[in-house]
Amino acid sequence: MATSSRKNPGRPVDPPDGGWGWMVALAGFVVCACSYGVIRSLGVFFVTWRDYFSVTAAQTGLVQSIMTGVLNLAAPIAAALSNRFGGRVVVMAGGVISSAGFVLSLWASSLFHLYITVGFLTGIGYSMSTITTLATVGRYFTTNRLRANSIAAIGASFVSFAFPPLFQYLMDEYTWRGALVLIGGIVLQATVVGALVRPIVLKGDNTHKNPKDTKESSTPSDILSDSTISGTKYSFSKVILRRIASVLDFNLLTETRFLVFTAAVVLFGFSRFVPNIYIVPRARAFGIEEYPSAFLLSILAIGDIVGRASIGLLPEWPKFRRVDQFAVNIFLMGFSTLLAPLAKTYVTMAVYSASYGLLMGACVPLLYSAMAETAGANRLSSALGICMFLRGIANLAGPPLSGWLRDLTGSYDATLLEGGGCLVLAGLLPFLLHLRMFQPKKMEDKLDEHQTDGTRSALLREEREAAENSETLVVIRETAL
Repeated sequence: MATSSRKNPGRPVDPPDGGWGWMVALAGFVVCACSYGVIRSLGVFFVTWRDYFSVTAAQTGLVQSIMTGVLNLAAPIAAALSNRFGGRVVVMAGGVISSAGFVLSLWASSLFHLYITVGFLTGIGYSMSTITTLATVGRYFTTNRLRANSIAAIGASFVSFAFPPLFQYLMDEYTWRGALVLIGGIVLQATVVGALVRPIVLKGDNTHKNPKDTKESSTPSDILSDSTISGTKYSFSKVILRRIASVLDFNLLTETRFLVFTAAVVLFGFSRFVPNIYIVPRARAFGIEEYPSAFLLSILAIGDIVGRASIGLLPEWPKFRRVDQFAVNIFLMGFSTLLAPLAKTYVTMAVYSASYGLLMGACVPLLYSAMAETAGANRLSSALGICMFLRGIANLAGPPLSGWLRDLTGSYDATLLEGGGCLVLAGLLPFLLHLRMFQPKKMEDKLDEHQTDGTRSALLREEREAAENSETLVVIRETAL
């Protein structure tokens, strides 16, 4: 039976810029807390897993690396599922899958099992719930989009203080296996709040399919059987790719504006976590005690909370929009990181941690708002899927390169200079969008600063209809004369 027979979620509307959208933002708060908040707090299991399985630190660290990488790499699949079945179903299913990854770890007998359960399976669930929720938040808002994204993203920062001691207590009381099962129960709350992610159909969404596209709405088995009858053979991988292509807007890859912005996001993902990884060992190399060195990450987390909470108050100007604000924010992150090698005392290191955390917290809400401006709210799911997939590759490649520079030079300053240079370049790229060659078409230029969301196509269509009606009136008037 074809899956296209699902219920129509409603008539196309303009983004309400509020209303139920605030409930969706609240759902994003909980989903980000259950995903990114848990990922940041799993470090309390690091020593226990390393000693229990008798493995190296690099092998133990792959658990979190796989989880983070899969979260981003699976973004196109999550976006395709969201466009196909609706955001509410995908978010709730993602909560169940990510919770199952932690619960199944109860029977883990080797670290490889944790790679599959906590790393891969939970990462898939996180991608389905997180990417879909944040994309839905962007579809509900225009002028308040940055504030809504800030509310959703700050959930991870708030629980970063509560989860580490809680996880340590659960591990002391119930062993690490029992603690993972209980964490699975916490993560399952994403399924509960997923019910708040009400789908919305915007003007400009492609809700009507052509008759020739009916084959696209059939199941993979239908496609296989139809292609066999017609004499054409399809492999299963081709069918999957065809299904994803039918619900994702890959035309974004032909737009130079989106490609430039995506290049900036990839460079940002390549070097974003360099200070988080090496700020503590660099402080230890300067002879600072263990606990004060670790507290640098706490200072960074405090700055992250302040940045995410305050960025929602930043106004938008016609000549300095969210894309420009995102670019300036990343540039300042890179510039401060280039100056980080000059920090040789604990006070200067703390100042750098606070400033970098402040900027890093602000960049997350700005990223989703800038992406909505660049691609349009009606294509935000597709844009997130493509960008997050490419950023996932960068997230996997960046830390190993930084570690190689540390081994080659024997200094952590080389890693900071490499990370700062990539961030500065990422901050400069979006300003290329102001060049004439990257400007939208003339008809699109007539739209004001709040018309780059899902109403763009509807507004252009109304303008064309108005022009046609005026021409008809002229003809009738001339005929009457």
